[in-house]
Amino acid sequence: MKALPPSQRIAAPLDADVLQKQKTPIQSLLKPLLDLSETSDYLVAGSVGEFTTHDGIFQIPRFIFMGPGGGGDTMRLGIFATFNGDQPEGAEALVQFLRDLELRPQIARGYHLYIYPVCNPTGFVAQTSHNYSGEDLTKQFWQGSSQPEIYYLEREIGVLQFHGVITLHTQTDLESFTLEINSAILKRALAGPAIQATQRFVSGSVRKAAASSVESWPGSPPVDFLSLGGELNPVPFELQFGIPGYISKYLQAHGTVSALTSILDSYRGLLSVGQNI
Repeated sequence: MKALPPSQRIAAPLDADVLQKQKTPIQSLLKPLLDLSETSDYLVAGSVGEFTTHDGIFQIPRFIFMGPGGGGDTMRLGIFATFNGDQPEGAEALVQFLRDLELRPQIARGYHLYIYPVCNPTGFVAQTSHNYSGEDLTKQFWQGSSQPEIYYLEREIGVLQFHGVITLHTQTDLESFTLEINSAILKRALAGPAIQATQRFVSGSVRKAAASSVESWPGSPPVDFLSLGGELNPVPFELQFGIPGYISKYLQAHGTVSALTSILDSYRGLLSVGQNI
């Protein structure tokens, strides 16, 4: 990989105790999951490492949900949120998603889910879109960036070789969920059902949620920013899920959870059909 180690301190992956001890907005957000991981048979909490800034030490949290065996090869998906630090909706939805999975682990049957709810911890704490260096992290991948967040996340993506990566972001000017994906086939198989699953969480008076295989919705990150750049082999599918900013937090979270649940079910079914051909 092209990424260079940042000048800040680099540490090995850390366990959940590091996150539990920090009294920050990130710890407050993730506390339900950190507590749950202490007794869960499926959920492992920790961090991919840490880095320092003039404001202190920061970690990029990672939660691994190891679903029950599915009888075949384990599918690995990476789910990422809060690249824009002032958009906590994706992180909040992932907290709800993991809590739901703990109650219904069969939803993740055959999967290992690697979940990164706060990819921009300095921006999250400061409530700014960019990170502490003033960078838009979605434009930094696979370009030799020295930003510590990019270093860690590129390492995760490269080493774990995900079958697919999913990013969550907030569409501040929309009232309906959106979805973009880099494959016309997967648009039909995954995106269509996922968008349909969100319909009961948006008002019938607003424009219907939409799925796209090529175009970029206003306010979206660059298409395929995690999977392009010639660094990955094989290349995972990439799906971007937009959470509408003009609905309640309850609907944001539960609409996102419903869509993610649909994606897991649809992708498992798609691979099962392919294996039987």
